[in-house]
Order: sequence, then C-alpha cells, then structure tokens
Amino acid sequence: MKPVLFVLFMLVWLIPVKNEATCSSVPDAVTALEAPGSSSLINDWITVHLKTTKNNRVPSQHIRQISLTAIALYESIVAGDNNYRSLAGQLNGYNPGKSIPDVKDICWPASANAAVAKMFRFFYPMDPVDVSRFDSLENALKLHYLKEGYTEASVRSGSEYGSAVAQTVIEWSRSDGADKANDPYTVPKGAGLYELTPPKFIPPILPYLGECRILVKGSTDNAFPPPPAAFSTDLQSPFYRMVDEVYQTSVQLDEDKKATGLFWDDFPDGKTLTGGGHWESILKTVMTDRHSSLMEGAMLYAALFITENDASIACFRAKYTYNLVRPVTYIQKHMNHPEWNPLILTPPHPEYPAAHASISMSGATILTHLLGNQVSFTDNTYAYRGYKARHFNNLIEAGREAGMSRLYGGIHYLPSIEAGYDLGEKVAENIAGALVFKNSDE
Repeated sequence: MKPVLFVLFMLVWLIPVKNEATCSSVPDAVTALEAPGSSSLINDWITVHLKTTKNNRVPSQHIRQISLTAIALYESIVAGDNNYRSLAGQLNGYNPGKSIPDVKDICWPASANAAVAKMFRFFYPMDPVDVSRFDSLENALKLHYLKEGYTEASVRSGSEYGSAVAQTVIEWSRSDGADKANDPYTVPKGAGLYELTPPKFIPPILPYLGECRILVKGSTDNAFPPPPAAFSTDLQSPFYRMVDEVYQTSVQLDEDKKATGLFWDDFPDGKTLTGGGHWESILKTVMTDRHSSLMEGAMLYAALFITENDASIACFRAKYTYNLVRPVTYIQKHMNHPEWNPLILTPPHPEYPAAHASISMSGATILTHLLGNQVSFTDNTYAYRGYKARHFNNLIEAGREAGMSRLYGGIHYLPSIEAGYDLGEKVAENIAGALVFKNSDE
C-alpha cells in the first residue's frame, strides 16, 4: 500500500459511520470548501501526479496537462462558493454552458475528486499502474466522504458533476493546437543559429508550441522579448563576452552554485519531477504551510498553471523566432573547448529566452499577486535524490534562483535569463489583470 493511500484508508475506518439522520452535521457548501486545511485533497492528488511524472515518460507539454487539470478542479467546485467566480467566459473559448448539469444535493469535495481523477486518467492512460493508482485514490476519498457523513446520493451527485465539468475541459482542450506542437520541423541553418546539442543530438521539441491557443486572451501582450545580441566570434564582441561568462562560471563553480544548478535541473529523465512538477511540489508546500482551504487551493493551482502555460507558449514562440545557438555549441566550436560540457543536459530546443526563468518567474509573480510577498517556504522537492532543501524568503526569490540555475548549469546566457524573467512577469501581470477569481477582487 502506498503511503498516501494507506493514510486515507486508515482514515476511512477510523472515522465513525454516520447514518442518513445525522447528515445535518455535514458542513454547508461554503464551510466545507473554505475549511482550513481542506486543500489536503489537492495535495493528495499532487502526490500521486508527481509519482506518475517521476516514474514515466510524461507528455512534453506537461504544464498544459497540469493547467487543464487545475481548471477542471477549480470549475468543479466554484459553483458551491458564492465568494468565488467561475472562469467560464473568462478563459479563451471556454464557455461550457448547459453541458454542465444543475447543482442540487452535492458533496463538493467529491466533485473535485472526480474532476481531477478524470483529467489524470485522460492525460496518463498509458501505464495500468498509474490508472490503478488514480482509481484507488478516487475511491478512497469517496469512502472518506461517506464516513464524514455525506449521503451516498450527494457523493454520487458530486462525482457526476465533477466528471461532467472535467469532460467540458477535455472537449475544450481538443481545439487548442497542442496536437500540432511537435509537427515536423526543419532546423534553419546559419551563423549563430541553433544546432542540435550533445550528447544525443535530439531533434528540437515543441517547435510549434508558440502557435497554440493561450488560456487567457491578452496574456502574452507586450511580452515578446527584444532580439538577442548579434552573433559574433570576435573576442571583444558582446556576444563572445556573453558566452564567455557561461564558460567562466562553469570553471569557477562553487559548491552552492553547483547545488543550485542541480536542484533546478528538472530535466524529464525519469529522475526529476520536471519544471511543472517542481512548481506543483512548491505549491503543495505553500498550501500545507498556510493550511489552505480547498477553494483557495483550487484557485492557487489554477492561477499558477494557467500563468505558467501561457508563459511557456510565449517563451517558445520567441525561442523558435530567434533560434539562438546554445552555449555548448558555441563553446565547443568557437572557443576551442571541444571537450567542454555543461553541468546539466541542454534541453532540445533553442536558447533564447530561458524557459525556466520565463515559467518560474511567471508562476512566482502570479502567486505573489494572490498571496503577497511574505510567503516564505522551504523547498524539499528533491529530498529523494539526496539534495539539500533550499529555503526562500518569498516566491520571487525562488523564481529568480530557478532562472539563475541555468547559468550555473551551463545551458543559458545571462541575458536570456533576464529576458525570461521579464517575459514571465509580463504574462503574470496580464493574467492578474484579466482573471477574477474572488468576487471581492472587483
């Protein structure tokens, strides 16, 4: 029995059974959704998702999958809390209308549970072990709600409602262009342009991600970065000095910078949790520390990954517009260091701007908008790899370190990281100004 499921099953049998006559003790919808600590439901699902991410080859657009799952989760419960507002009509093309059933007697946590379960089964159907894990957690939580005193009818109604909401998100997702993001692509040739990188020289991924539908209209406005420095092999040129900074950093790397580069590696190699998974782990920590309610947690989950999704689209649009050469190619070919390799593997896509900086800063910025700049936390995402936990005084500090890790890792130039920060901040600011989650935010 996996640890999280074991705990859930134990809870099921330790909580006294309540019959139909005692159901009046079940909290009303708003109380249930805003109860401190009730975001543990989301944390349980994040735990299962991270296990799936780590142990399997996840789709390359993993942030897209998380964002759509988070939207389904939020929409599956928002009708139960008048303090919050649906994203229907706010998100780009998402208007489910009458395809969602009327709300009657409903267990809202069961709705959230069913919505996430359905999304994960849709996105990760490949491994029977994963599907079994999803089914087990969903069923364990259903039993838990019955033991809490919810009626079978309300749990069933909630499950049906959450599943229906998830289906509307799935149908909406089919037209976002993601199926064409990895269409065949011919790498352009020319001085200073991206070339396939060692050691495996993998063809570039997601060349058409930048053409996919953004989740929030206007989210990428004014976020496109200016051109990078003009390519040159002249030792006095800005371009050469920019690359030399990467090389000099690599040969003078102290233990803390090396640890930083490795901690934020996140390469999807079956060892890490990926970039999106790393931020899921951070959110899980933040929600636990805050004793977040289910409603607040759903809002934070949706806001974080809606923003990171649109930042990734903007980032890749720029990457495949500029097609800038990676440091490893330049250092080996133009700086007479053919034996040099970066600390971490170079991802198979063009260099500018830095994706980790773009995505991490977008996520840190939107969470700061929602929670303020005093959210300190300890990131222990990679304890299982033996990496020392890292403490941050606020989310922006974490976003900046994620970006700088790419310089220490030897895979990005500093101006690319700074361009990523700027892109991520602008996307987050655009989304913060466009989406209304709480009615009191008007």
